[in-house]
Amino acid sequence: MNETPGSNGNGQNGNGQKVSEIVAGLCDGWADDRISLDELLRAFGLRSFGFLVLVFALPNGIPAPIAPGLSAILGLPLLLLSAQMLLGFSTPWFPAGWRARSFSRGDVAKLLRPTLRYIIWMERFIKPRLTHLSGRAASRLIGALILWNALLLSLPIPFGNLIPAWAIILAALGQVERDGALIIAAIATSVVATGWVWFLLDVGLAILDRIFS
Repeated sequence: MNETPGSNGNGQNGNGQKVSEIVAGLCDGWADDRISLDELLRAFGLRSFGFLVLVFALPNGIPAPIAPGLSAILGLPLLLLSAQMLLGFSTPWFPAGWRARSFSRGDVAKLLRPTLRYIIWMERFIKPRLTHLSGRAASRLIGALILWNALLLSLPIPFGNLIPAWAIILAALGQVERDGALIIAAIATSVVATGWVWFLLDVGLAILDRIFS
């Protein structure tokens, strides 16, 4: 697995790879190969927070759900990562059991490959700008933003996970690629996500009230 130590802009990290190429690299290979969380941490290097958030959020960012309950399953590591960002951790921490756990490359490809076309499209517009919004000093703000949307994402609300997922994806891409404009877009998307989830909750409670009243 390739090292991804940092970002030099234009949709590329420090070793010249685009984010889409890194995601494609996780998907390519023998389907029976195993990928552990510890390997991902080592491969993503100094940008581990952004890349791991991206990996866990991407499967929820496609219009059609891949598997029932996926948002709740992937929401837990997102909550853990974003809480650590908010608290100022310099590198991600996971329990030893989580770090040793591995997944088949075929399962990883099933989750991530459908997202590649969206990432490739977005990379045409990504570039370093407003870098003070995506640097280390802003990591707590980004962590708070991701934490809030991870909470929304984890709620068992039909049709409620897509917009929070994209708020997280935009924030993660903005941090990885030093693009403050994406952070601003993530904040705006988060506002929309909050309103949308609130609307769905209100409608759901109204329906339940009618059924049981």
